[in-house]
Amino acid sequence: MNTTSMPGGARTRETGNPAFDPARFATATAVGQPTMTVSGTAGKAMVFTLVLIAAATGGWSSVTADPSGVVVWPGWVWWVGLTAFVFAIITLVRPQSAAITGLIYAALEGAMLGAISAIYEVRFDGIIVQAVILTIAVLVATLLLYMVGAVKATGRLARGVTVAMGGLLLLYLFGWIMSIFGVNAAFWARPTSFGVFFSVVVVALAALNLVLDFDMIERLSRSGAPKHMEWYAAFGLTLTLVWLYLEVIRLIALSRSRQ
Repeated sequence: MNTTSMPGGARTRETGNPAFDPARFATATAVGQPTMTVSGTAGKAMVFTLVLIAAATGGWSSVTADPSGVVVWPGWVWWVGLTAFVFAIITLVRPQSAAITGLIYAALEGAMLGAISAIYEVRFDGIIVQAVILTIAVLVATLLLYMVGAVKATGRLARGVTVAMGGLLLLYLFGWIMSIFGVNAAFWARPTSFGVFFSVVVVALAALNLVLDFDMIERLSRSGAPKHMEWYAAFGLTLTLVWLYLEVIRLIALSRSRQ
């Protein structure tokens, strides 16, 4: 199993979430300084969540419909999404800045999620309540299974999730490139039995990535990572939760489209 040294001499495994690349923390030990804790990370993850929700409220209210009932897509969404991506990259490169850049990312991403959610809600009445409940249910269930040891972040699981995420990224990239040439190659996004099955698999993959996130947060805490890493760990967890929420919406939308 491939392992990498962590702060304090601990050993860890690879993880699917790029925010938790163990090689990034080889020199992060805080000697004689306050260290990272699981409870501190949980508190900061809650701060990220509150920022996401507050920004999502503004994004939601920006979505309107013309007199014929057609939804008007806000022109700022793509620019906000691109800016959120830039701040996510900055946070990945500079973990020590996560308290600022991570929160900016959360605000921008929240605004975009709010707009996307409103558009889904117009087409599928009640879908957002369903998506939020299911996302929370997946998060809580995954956390409980991890805490009781029913699901363990083994090296095999980490490698499998990493490979699967890489393949998924390439698949999405392929679909995007084909769309530039006017070809709809996103067969996985169609309301077919395969589309629903594929979406279920992706939601499961996001849940497994949560397991790896929980494991890495625990390992960083035990290894004596500096206190500011709580913000970075919370940011990494937020990335996974945003992805999970979007995939849950897609799953519900595909399922309801088939009815």
